[in-house]
Amino acid sequence: MKYRLILLIIIINYFKLFSLSPKLEMRGVDISYLAQQKDCEIQFYKNGKTTPILQILNEAGVNWIRLRLWHTPAENWNNLEYTLKTAQEIKAAGFNFLLDIHYSDTWADPNNQKVPKAWEKLNFAELCSAVEEYTFDVLKKFNEANCLPDMIQIGNEITNGMLWQHGKLSDKQGIKNFTVLLKKASLIIRKNFPEMKIMLHIDRGDNGTLSTWFFNIIKNNNIDYDIIGLSYYSYWNGKNLQNVGKNIRDLKKRFSKDVCIVETSYMWTLNWKDNCNNIAGTKAQLIDKYPATPEGQKNYLHDICDITYLSGGCGIFWWEPTAVASKNFSSSLENTAWFDFDNNYNNTGNVFLNFK
Repeated sequence: MKYRLILLIIIINYFKLFSLSPKLEMRGVDISYLAQQKDCEIQFYKNGKTTPILQILNEAGVNWIRLRLWHTPAENWNNLEYTLKTAQEIKAAGFNFLLDIHYSDTWADPNNQKVPKAWEKLNFAELCSAVEEYTFDVLKKFNEANCLPDMIQIGNEITNGMLWQHGKLSDKQGIKNFTVLLKKASLIIRKNFPEMKIMLHIDRGDNGTLSTWFFNIIKNNNIDYDIIGLSYYSYWNGKNLQNVGKNIRDLKKRFSKDVCIVETSYMWTLNWKDNCNNIAGTKAQLIDKYPATPEGQKNYLHDICDITYLSGGCGIFWWEPTAVASKNFSSSLENTAWFDFDNNYNNTGNVFLNFK
């Protein structure tokens, strides 16, 4: 009788263990082009029927939406006014909201971290004050509009620093300036919006050496933050997804932080719809296991989600799944979107339902 009881307990625990489905806390998308696309009257379809994009995303298991914010962009897109409107929509629809402040008038990435034109003539002390004031004012406006972010990125892909030349990671002074700028932004967020999570975001998410170097700088300078954000694009970085998992595990162990793949994507076709060059779309950029088909794209998302989950990561964000091309909207991403060239949903995002 005793042995039967032990055997029964073992069997019950076995089924408890293996009946647990994988879960990712953050199943996200960046849809920062959405306001511009709405002005262009772009429609999206699911099963052949016109369907609101936020409904499609919600039904796919998406629970986080990320929006970028530029300081004073030349064409207004991604400015505060447009970002506020979209944020109100996504919060009203029940999504969590990640705000990605670029601290630039245009794209900020490892090769471009240009200071906003309004700040070009400031000395370093004045720049620090501007970063503090701007960060606070932006969040104050989101709060007043009832769409306060649940999480905020201080900069976008800041692998080589931000607000160049002041905060460029090219020498000791640049590193010092960079950490001061980060600390100014982090402290003003913590002081005024203590419930908001802070993410620091770099690229090359499969590169453990680079990631460790960067976050050691952050640790050694006592920057307060919550989540490590990584970009991973197999067509720009290495093609071995296992290296992403290894990096996630190592970063969690070294720095005791949650780790999120906050940007990724993959091609469903090598063709194009408009005359705008796509950012990816050659055979050499493909991983053999994932052909440039809707099924290949879907399998890629499943596997990167699975590797992230098994490695202890907290989430995945797909970069611009709605960036379809139209006669009024040129896109360099239409072949990495979750929609075909007639704007019909291809079900790639439904992978998230397996991790809900």
